[in-house]
This record gives sequence, C-alpha cells and structure tokens, in this order.
Amino acid sequence: MESASYKKVITQRGYTYGYYHNPNPNKGRPTVLLLMGFPSTARGWSSQYSYLAKHDYGVIAPDMLGYGGTDKPTDAGAYRAKPMAQDIVDILDKEGVQKAVSVSHDLGVIVGTRLVNYHADRVLVSVLISIGSFQPNPQWNYEKEIQHYNKTVGYDIFGYWDFFAAADAASLIEKNLDSFYSLAFPADPTLWKTDMAPRGKMRHWIESKRQAGLPSYWTEEDKRKHQARLMHGGLQGPLNYYAARVRGLDNKDDETVPEENYKFNMPTLFVATLKDYICLPSMNEAALRRFCNDLTVKEIDSSHWVMFEKPDELNQALGEFLADKV
Repeated sequence: MESASYKKVITQRGYTYGYYHNPNPNKGRPTVLLLMGFPSTARGWSSQYSYLAKHDYGVIAPDMLGYGGTDKPTDAGAYRAKPMAQDIVDILDKEGVQKAVSVSHDLGVIVGTRLVNYHADRVLVSVLISIGSFQPNPQWNYEKEIQHYNKTVGYDIFGYWDFFAAADAASLIEKNLDSFYSLAFPADPTLWKTDMAPRGKMRHWIESKRQAGLPSYWTEEDKRKHQARLMHGGLQGPLNYYAARVRGLDNKDDETVPEENYKFNMPTLFVATLKDYICLPSMNEAALRRFCNDLTVKEIDSSHWVMFEKPDELNQALGEFLADKV
C-alpha cells in the first residue's frame, strides 16, 4: 500500500476521507472495497490489498471515519451507520465504481451491512469477517443486549462497550496504550472471554496497567507502527463507534429500513474466526443465515485478527469465493 495510491475525497456531508486505491484499468475483474473495524486504519488490510491487486482486482481501502487520514469528528452522532454508508458510496462515485465487492471486518461490518440495506444495487457480493452482520434494529437497547448474551452464552460478550463509550476512555487508553494493546491484540485469545468481554474487566485491566505479551503475528516494531497509525488524531474518533451504538443513535435511521432490505440477496461469504471469544462463530453464522439467500461459510482457525494471524488463509478464501461468484 504505497503512499502514491493514497487519495482524498470530500463526501456529501463534508467529511474528508483518505483511501488507498488500486485501479483496475482493464475492467476485467471488479473492484473490492475493504472496510476495516476497530482499532485499525486501512493499513490493516495490507496483505489483502496486495493479494487482490496482484490478481487484477481493483481495490479501495478507506481509512474509516475517525482513523488515519480521514476526518475525526468528536460528535458520536457522526458515526451513525446510515451516513457512514453514504460516505463510502461517495468514494465509489468519485472513482466511477458502480458495483463493488464489499469486504468488512469487525465494526466495519456495520457499514458493510448498511451498504446492503440502503445501497444493495452497489454491492456485487458481500464478505463479512468475524461478525456475521449488524442488521437494523429500531428497538436496539444496549442494556437488554448485554442481559440477553449473559443468559444465552454465560458472559457479557459486549460488556466492554460501555467502557469504550465512557467520557474518560480515550485519555485512559492513550496513557496506557501498551496495556490496551496487550488485551485488544492478545497473545492468548481466551483473555477476551475472561478480561475483555465481562463488564468492568477491561477498564480494570487498563487502570491496573496489566500486560500480557505480544501475539505471535507481531514483533515489537510491528506493534509500534500500528500504534503510531492508530494514534494519528487520537482515539476519541474510533471510540465513537461504540458510543453511537451504546446510545442507540442508529435507532431512528433503522426505523426507515424496509424489512425486505434486511436480506442479502447477493452471494455472501462469512469468514468465521474460530478462536474469537467475542464474535462467536456459531452465533454469528446462525444470525446471518436468517438474512442470506446464498451463503458460503469459511472457518479459519484464528483469533479475531485473521488478517494478521492467518493472512494467506484469508487471501485464499477471498480468492476462491470471488473466482466462484463474480
């Protein structure tokens, strides 16, 4: 991902987005849109970007709102799913891409799902990694969701969201960045079940300045580079994705989505990360099957961070799916 391929666009609502673009001059294969989640810039897709470009796909990898070279509004309302999906459509329009392959991971799936809900005519096929989808829910209530997961799974799953939505979260994490990274990108994925998902545990971890070592897929230099990219502009923007969800800021928009638009009528690939103790594979697959008419599931024996831990397997899964479906 070379700096020469990094471009800027001002969206209809006035935000500047930075994005990497590998054009597809011969138009023989479609453009793939890579939507990253928390807490990574577009550079988190570097292996997939290179693989797809090498195989003659066009590629667009934006720094999502709040990250990297993209604007970082401090108002959580800016991070509602519907307008962020329109921002991505504005990028496609800028590059003259009528239909794209949508690939999303983590909270990028929120935007990937709204592309389908509001702009299905722009999505050729959909790939969802780790999270199965994030469908509209006008009655979304964070507290009720926490109670539901605790009863059905046995632990909170998204209990850390209220910490991320707290007013002091950004400053606390920024002051204890290594502690945060050792839990967000753990050497032992089961720490997510014991020390991240349960309510109050992640705040305690960071306030206690706990450390748990590097994951196998990173060197210390890799981690420092990732941190430097993430900290370009601070963490308030990225954390606003959680603030918007905890406060139910999508609910009014979700009321406007017709139920028939919940369906994924295009071919869809779900990449299940089997060592993910927050985005549980079986639960996400079951939810996705309710909405997909043509679903392929690929299981990878990886933690949540499959693009770092098992990049070749993820690339192969993408390549095989695209060769079959587009």
